[in-house]
Amino acid sequence: MTIRGILLVLALFVGGYAVAQVPAGCSPSPHTLPDDLRSSLDQRFSEFLAAQAEGQWDSVAELLGRCRFGWCVDGQFYSSSYKQCIVSRMQELRILSFDLSNPDLYTCSTKMELPAGTVARLAAEQLSWYLRGTAGFHTSAEDWTELTQVEAYRDRGQWYFIPPQQSMQSKWEKIHFTQADLLRDRREEVEIGNRPSSPIEITVMHVYMDRKFPLERNVHFRLRNKTSKKVIALRATIGDESGAIDFGGPYQIAPKGYIALDQGFSAYGDDFCDGVRQRALAIAISEVDFADGSKWKFKQSGDGKKR
Repeated sequence: MTIRGILLVLALFVGGYAVAQVPAGCSPSPHTLPDDLRSSLDQRFSEFLAAQAEGQWDSVAELLGRCRFGWCVDGQFYSSSYKQCIVSRMQELRILSFDLSNPDLYTCSTKMELPAGTVARLAAEQLSWYLRGTAGFHTSAEDWTELTQVEAYRDRGQWYFIPPQQSMQSKWEKIHFTQADLLRDRREEVEIGNRPSSPIEITVMHVYMDRKFPLERNVHFRLRNKTSKKVIALRATIGDESGAIDFGGPYQIAPKGYIALDQGFSAYGDDFCDGVRQRALAIAISEVDFADGSKWKFKQSGDGKKR
């Protein structure tokens, strides 16, 4: 089997509904591997697939390597519990079919210029390699056909593989979460950050799993205008100070009036093997514009404390 065929088979074993994301700022371009790297990748993928087919999950874990994101630097290595989680997810996915008629192998780089054609061996070893293809999958709950993607990377002179965790995550959730899980109000996952000086009060709020993508949370809440002035725009955020999600807008609220809003966010720190965020996210109002031209903006005091 060729490298591209092997890559697609791997994708089928661990893939799902969505294609893994290419790194930000990276424009994928087709390239080829040097012959020696291609042959070694063929061999390593064959070992990886054989280990899965024979249920040798310790070998599968070894062939995932040590680099969680393909970046072999401090802070980016697998923990033993995380790797065990990924392997357990892979055991629940099985291949039905795959299409090798139009394989798509590529790499990309934001740090080096890559000439067309075969990538020099030294450069090829420093890059992640991606392959996309259409595959048929099976779990205990369903069969499906989707475009998927798998990543291969080099570390210490060997090839290792990163499955598309986001795709795996969605399918795993659909198998394991029940109707009761979908209906439960997860209000504890979001804190209401009403600030005393804010002219807008966040009132009734409910948090539910998204039925299509259970990793996502749908937040339903109401905003009350505490003033006698019309609000013509406001900025609200959910998250922590370093990575808050801006709701956008503008939103208009009549004097002493209300509006209902919906907002979504991911429940996990990074993905399902990290688990649900340990700390609840905070929802808060940060800016308000009034029809009379006046504004309110949340300010932090000089000692760093919120007011």
